[in-house]
Amino acid sequence: MQEDTKVKSLNKAITLLDILAVQDDGLKLSELSERAGFPKSTVHALLSTMRDRGLVSQLDNGAYALGIKLFEYGAAVSRGFDISALAKPYLERLSALSGSTAVISMIDSRGVVSFDYAFPNGGVRIMPEIGVRLPVHATSQGKLMLANLAKRAREAYLKKTQLMPYTPHTLTDIGELNRRLDEIAELGYAVEDGEYKIGLRSVSAPVVDNEGKVRYALTTVGFFRRAQSEEFLSAVNNTVEQAKKLSAAVGYVGK
Repeated sequence: MQEDTKVKSLNKAITLLDILAVQDDGLKLSELSERAGFPKSTVHALLSTMRDRGLVSQLDNGAYALGIKLFEYGAAVSRGFDISALAKPYLERLSALSGSTAVISMIDSRGVVSFDYAFPNGGVRIMPEIGVRLPVHATSQGKLMLANLAKRAREAYLKKTQLMPYTPHTLTDIGELNRRLDEIAELGYAVEDGEYKIGLRSVSAPVVDNEGKVRYALTTVGFFRRAQSEEFLSAVNNTVEQAKKLSAAVGYVGK
C-alpha cells in the first residue's frame, strides 16, 4: 500500500510538471491546484519537495515555474542523442537541396518531438518548434507516427486525442484521418498541407533503426506554393531519399 502511494505521488508530480511546461510565466498554487484537480495541500507538498530538488522554482510573485534541474536533465538526454551528430549532414544536405528548413524528430508511442534542424544558406528560415510535443493529426511528423502504429495502438491513441482544428484545413474527422493514415502507410511518407499553420507545407519520411522500427521523422518544411507544385514534389523525393540514407547510417539493412 505504501509503495502504491509513492507511485501515485510521482504521477501527480509529473502532472504538475506537465502543466508548468506549457505555462511561460508560471502559476500560483491555487491555479495549479485547480488545473490539476488536486487539493492545495497535496500540490503544496509536491511543489515543496520538487523545489528543494531544483525541479521547480518559485518566482518573486510566488508563482511556480519549471526549475533549472530539468534543463540539466534535458541537456544530459541531448548528449545521449548520437543521432543528432549522425543526422547533421543529412539535415544539411536536405536543407540545401530544398532551400527550406530540414528537421529531425523523435517518434515514440506517445507522440513526436523535434530536436534538431538545419537552415538553407538563403531564403526564408522557418524556426521549428524544438522540444515541443507536436499535434499528431495536424503535422506530417505526427501523421507519419500514427501511420506506423499497429491498428489497435492507433485506435487507442486517437481515442484519447482531441483533434483540434489548428487551421481550416486540419483533419478533425477521425474516419477521414484514418483513411489518410492508411494512404501514408502505403506511400511511405506523410504530407502536411497547411493543416498546422496556414501557408506552411511539409513532408516527413521515416528513419528506421536496425530493428526495423520507425524511430525518427526527417522533415522538410517551407512556404511551398502548392503541395502539387514541382518544388514540393522535389522536396518529397529528396526527403524520402535522405531518410533512407540516414536509416542505413543508423543500421537499417531492409528494403
